[in-house]
Amino acid sequence: MRPFKVVFRTSQQEKVLGPGPGVIGVLSSLAWQLPPSRPEGSCDFIEVRLDKTGRPDGWLDRCREIENRGWPVLLTIRLKSEGGEWHTGDARRLPLFEDAIEQLAAVDIEWRSQIVHRVAMLCKRRRKVAVISYHDFKGTPPREALAGFILEAQQIGSVIKIATKLNSPADEETLRSVLAQEWRRPLCVIGMGPKWAHTRVAFPKLGSCLAYGYLDKPSAPGQMSVAELIEKLKDAKDAL
Repeated sequence: MRPFKVVFRTSQQEKVLGPGPGVIGVLSSLAWQLPPSRPEGSCDFIEVRLDKTGRPDGWLDRCREIENRGWPVLLTIRLKSEGGEWHTGDARRLPLFEDAIEQLAAVDIEWRSQIVHRVAMLCKRRRKVAVISYHDFKGTPPREALAGFILEAQQIGSVIKIATKLNSPADEETLRSVLAQEWRRPLCVIGMGPKWAHTRVAFPKLGSCLAYGYLDKPSAPGQMSVAELIEKLKDAKDAL
């Protein structure tokens, strides 16, 4: 796989993604008990799912606190149409993204969002990471369709993320073939569904740049805990 340099910048550090997969711990509640500092062997980044946490007073301060403890924050406000819980459209999301890009390391924005180019431009201006994401909770599109998305999204994003529902071994092979191709930006590929949880370890082993596990509760079908994910990734590495 070609080398990439994606830097998650916080007020405390600059954390470079790679060469192995970065482990993201997903938070669906800001009530999670935050350790005094990032423990050895924990996840590399924390995704705050603001569409799930709601917008409690001081949410941005809480995110900054997480960064101060050693985890760059990836802020996600997932649209309902892409499997999230944000119901009120893009116009009300944009100011939240603007605040996050000003203060935090990274944001995730859906390719099919009306504000994707605006958010990506702001990230580039502030030297923050823009994860451009595509989700399909019903199935896996043909390889040609996924390649078309990647070719366009890599023009504006730092990381390109594909998460699709797997319904057959052929679907898994489609994602494997996409992951095997060389792209201009690092690619994160996720196969969703309880029967396909093994791909959450297999795909990072094949070069998927990010691996997602939950810190409090699963946020997608087949997602395992951060502790289980890290252990399985370690076992896979030791087996090489």
